[in-house]
Amino acid sequence: MVPIFCIVSLGRSKGKTALLEWLTRRLSKQGINVATIKHSTKGFDTEDKDTWRHLEAGAVEVVYVSPKELITLRRFGGSLVDALGAFHVDPDLILVEGFKDAPYPKILCVDNRQEVIEASKSIQNIIAVTGEVDGDEVSSLGMKFMNRDEVCDLLRGAVIDYWLKLIPGFNCGRCSYRSCEGLAKAIRNGAATIRECSMRSALTARLRLDAVEVPLGPWPQRLLRELLMAFVRSLKLKEVDVSNVRKMVVEIDLKAEGDKG
Repeated sequence: MVPIFCIVSLGRSKGKTALLEWLTRRLSKQGINVATIKHSTKGFDTEDKDTWRHLEAGAVEVVYVSPKELITLRRFGGSLVDALGAFHVDPDLILVEGFKDAPYPKILCVDNRQEVIEASKSIQNIIAVTGEVDGDEVSSLGMKFMNRDEVCDLLRGAVIDYWLKLIPGFNCGRCSYRSCEGLAKAIRNGAATIRECSMRSALTARLRLDAVEVPLGPWPQRLLRELLMAFVRSLKLKEVDVSNVRKMVVEIDLKAEGDKG
C-alpha cells in the first residue's frame, strides 16, 4: 500500500503547510512522486465563481480547465477515504494535512511542550514531533522529536520499503541493473527508483486487491488483458469503438450483496 502520513497539530498556524511544502519539494527532487491532501472546514468554491453556479444548477461534477490547472469539484461531505480514492495518478507517497482522527501515522507540529502533552491525550499514532520545541522535553514525555531532515529521511525510508515490495522478482534482466536484487540495492542506496523496473514500465495490465498490488508477469498480464477485451467485445457496444479505447478500468465489489464468494 502507498505510504500515507498525516501532518497534524492542535490548531492553526503551527507550521503544517510549511512542513508539507518543504517535504514535498525535497522528496520530489529525489525522484519521489508525492501526492497531497488538504483538510479544511471551509468550502473551496465560492458564489462569485462560475463553477459554483454550475454546481448550484445541479451538476454532479464540474471540471475546471485552464492552461495551468485541471480541477474537479463535487458537492458532498467527503471523507479522507473519498480523497484517497480521487487521485488520477499513482503516487509513491501521500501526505495529508490534517485529519487528526485518521488511522495513519502522524507527524505532530507544535510550538511548546504543553501542546505535546495535550496532543498525546487526543491524537493516536503520533510517530514524530517537530516544530519550535526542545527535543529533550519531547523525549521526556515519551515522544520522538525529529527535525525536518529527520522527518524527510523517515518518509523516504517508507517509500523505499514500498518500492522494494513492488519489485516483481522475475529477474528479467531488462533493466540496467540486470537483476531484481541489483535494482533493489540501487534503490536502497538512493541511486534508482521503482520506475527503472522495465517490467513495471511495460505493464499492459495491473491487478490490485484493495490497495495491494499483485505482481503479474508478462503472460498473466496478457491473459488478463485478452480476457477482459473479449468480454467487452462480446457486449457489442454501439456507443463505444472498442478498437480506439486506450485504457480500461474495472472495479469489482467483492463484498456486494448477493456475492456468494
